[in-house]
Amino acid sequence: MPSNEIESVGADRRPGEDDQRAVANAEGAVAAVRTAAETVDDQLASIDDRAAAQATEVDGVVNEVSDLSATIEEVAASADQVAKRSTEAADRAGDGRAAAADAMDVVQTVQETSEELAAEVRRLDERIDTIETALAGIDDIAEQTNMLALNASIEAARAGGDGSADGFAVVADEIKSLAAESQTQADTIENALEDVRAAADETIAQLEATTSEIERGADHVAAAMDEFDAVADTVEETASDIQSVSTATDDLADSSETIAARSEDVADRASEIEGDISRIRDARGEQTVMLREVEDALSTVDSDRRGRDRIPTGRPGLDERCGGGLVEGGQSVVQHGDAAADDLVASLVVAALTNGRAVSLTLPETLDRGTLDAAFDGTDESLAAALADDRLFVLDAFDAWRDGPGVYDLTSAALGAVNRETDRRRDRPLVVVGNIAGEIAVLGERQARAARYENDDSVFTATDTVVNVVDESTVPDALAAFYVGAADQVFRVEARGGTRRVTVSESPEPAGTTSRHTGER
Repeated sequence: MPSNEIESVGADRRPGEDDQRAVANAEGAVAAVRTAAETVDDQLASIDDRAAAQATEVDGVVNEVSDLSATIEEVAASADQVAKRSTEAADRAGDGRAAAADAMDVVQTVQETSEELAAEVRRLDERIDTIETALAGIDDIAEQTNMLALNASIEAARAGGDGSADGFAVVADEIKSLAAESQTQADTIENALEDVRAAADETIAQLEATTSEIERGADHVAAAMDEFDAVADTVEETASDIQSVSTATDDLADSSETIAARSEDVADRASEIEGDISRIRDARGEQTVMLREVEDALSTVDSDRRGRDRIPTGRPGLDERCGGGLVEGGQSVVQHGDAAADDLVASLVVAALTNGRAVSLTLPETLDRGTLDAAFDGTDESLAAALADDRLFVLDAFDAWRDGPGVYDLTSAALGAVNRETDRRRDRPLVVVGNIAGEIAVLGERQARAARYENDDSVFTATDTVVNVVDESTVPDALAAFYVGAADQVFRVEARGGTRRVTVSESPEPAGTTSRHTGER
């Protein structure tokens, strides 16, 4: 509705009018509180569900963390055992490396001894060669001695029977015998030397083979030492890593225990939240009972409002369902969402004008000049004449209309000033068609909320009628609930399956009352 700065034109008020306005606003406030409370109920239910789910999940987390903590402790114990075994393996690998080093020393000693023995055998072989050379010389001497003995025999034979010849022959025979014996001994020595040489050759071959084997063994021992070194290093590194893992596992076990303890605290707090929500819900139940009592009291006080005169809506079928039209001096609401309500608003404006009222219209954003002009068809009125004669005042909050007689651009003119000008120029009871979305656009939501309670003091006369247009898609629920709750009538426009339906209800409705409606294509 327009701002509370509209002033009275001096008409007399009905007895108890201020009380009735206060009751209307109280009813709106109760409706707003009920809507907010229902929203709170829904949110509490959602919070309750989430809190219960959270409590269940936290219990599960506590169990999982406890199991994890136990598992971590087992892993830590296993890691300690593995670390100990790895340390023992490292020690044994070190012992093996030391033993391999000792074996390497022994092999090297044997290798050196074998090499020295082979050298001695080679020197023996050289001596045998020397002996063979000497034997060869003895053989030559024996052959020469034989030759001398043979020559001596020949010479003795030439000498004849001379005694000297006999002696010479005896010497020759002795020499021959000695030569033969020397030859025999030389042959024996040579045979023995051949046996010694064969044995020496075989010994050298075996020593060479043994030396080769010893060298290969030394290589294997050296390789084994390298492997032992690598194994020892790896085992030491593994032992160190396992020790680190064991330490980290111990830390993780401590952390998991801390997490478990905190999870239990969270679970306890979740349970406390559930208890708080339960207490809040109980308090809400008591609040609901009190709101119902207030509504009943307001309904009793409000009973005289329903007996007032009516202003036709311009739609006979709709008038039949709302007791003849708008409650004069009352408050009504046109509520809509997806379905447009521009033609209904235009009909209300034209009907009010043709029934001798002035109209202050805060334009809905989608209501254009052509739609309102067409609503005058079939009447003795016209849009231009109503604007020119100060019977229609158009307040444009969205700069949708061009300036002209009776049109006020609220994007450039202050709403309060426009209201004062409207109040000054009107000469008859006023039907104020307010647009809550327009008020929010001009004043802002906070000021629009504040203004709804301030329209009681010396603003309306006894015959001024208010119709507020509430667009559910832009007006907050609590603010919409206030206007609906404070209204004598609510015209709700809905679209259902290609049919537009206008539902009419009294607010507040007596218990058991059903809404009346008319269907429109």
